[in-house]
Amino acid sequence: MKKYTKAISISLLALGALSTAFAGGRVEGLRYWKTITPLKQTVHLIEVEPAKLSIILAHAKEKALGREPVSAIAKRYKAIAAINGGFFKSGEWVDGLPAGILKIHGQWYGIAYRSRGAIGWSNQLHTTLVDRIQTKTNVFLNHKQFPVHAVNQPGIANKSILYTDVYGSKTDSVPDGTNIIIQNNRIIGIQSSGKIAIPKGGYVFAIGPYAKYPNHPIDVGNLATVNIEIIPHFAKKEHYLAWQMVDNVLGGSPILLYHGKIVQDHSMERLRSPFITDRYARTAVGVLNNGHWIFAVVEQSALTGSPGMTIAELATFMKDLKCEYALNLDGGGSSTLYINNAVINHPGGSDEDDYIWSALRPVSDAILILPSSAASLSATRPEMSTK
Repeated sequence: MKKYTKAISISLLALGALSTAFAGGRVEGLRYWKTITPLKQTVHLIEVEPAKLSIILAHAKEKALGREPVSAIAKRYKAIAAINGGFFKSGEWVDGLPAGILKIHGQWYGIAYRSRGAIGWSNQLHTTLVDRIQTKTNVFLNHKQFPVHAVNQPGIANKSILYTDVYGSKTDSVPDGTNIIIQNNRIIGIQSSGKIAIPKGGYVFAIGPYAKYPNHPIDVGNLATVNIEIIPHFAKKEHYLAWQMVDNVLGGSPILLYHGKIVQDHSMERLRSPFITDRYARTAVGVLNNGHWIFAVVEQSALTGSPGMTIAELATFMKDLKCEYALNLDGGGSSTLYINNAVINHPGGSDEDDYIWSALRPVSDAILILPSSAASLSATRPEMSTK
């Protein structure tokens, strides 16, 4: 595999202390540059120093359903920079729902349905983790454990679904189901089929008519707790507790680097072969030994002649940037890098969503870079405009 380090051409400023001049002034703790590899692959990069800037997650439309362009999400938060986040579902009933694990500011949007890569972090705890993870989700009703098959997904007759308040004001309706409403660690209501109001800060445990109903006495007022456990693969013992404490978790696939070494075997993540071996536009996030983050957006564009990258090429590229850990995020038409109120790459759009190449593809979620003074935004969701 060819090395890319010597081919890097800086387009904005020389390497040095992290600082970038924008129209609104100089931003300390962030650097942007552009690379063109020997294979004519155009890559846009930013390096972020978490000690000087805040890195947060945000979802489109501030709820689990729905999509928006990265630029729209970034502008709502007044972000300095932003990239697209994880994989998501599309379609009338599932549009924008995360396809894997997603936890934003301590609120669960989705869980891991198979063992796949993820990055987790806490700005307050100054913790960043990258691993291949799985989740184990249960509801305890009157001290007895019951499994959860999915979180914030349309109701299925033979499954039990846990809805959190980020899903919306009400659940989906499953005929002849049972809905257990939970708030403040207590059952506050038990209702049959229909769309059930989700209490603020609470849950609805929706049990389909063909799922296993609790063969256990439960009633309003009983204790009820929700437990979503994150199980890391590479550092199961060393980082187990840390994964439970981070308040942001973003799923991706596959994991590219772990402890500075390229991860060669992706079989556990169960990805289709063309996704690994074909060249596409890519988005990746990496972590350096000094704790700085690297964001990379690889173009696949006729305008620049950039062919995109394979997963192997992307892993080598991130290793040559001296990343200790790296994760592939959603790519293709979703790959977007936003800086200083503008999208600076050439997104590919999405044919299946009727977006032409020049359009910005609406995505589920985004990683945002904010001034450290705006770190309080990481604990709140801005109000959506009603105009």
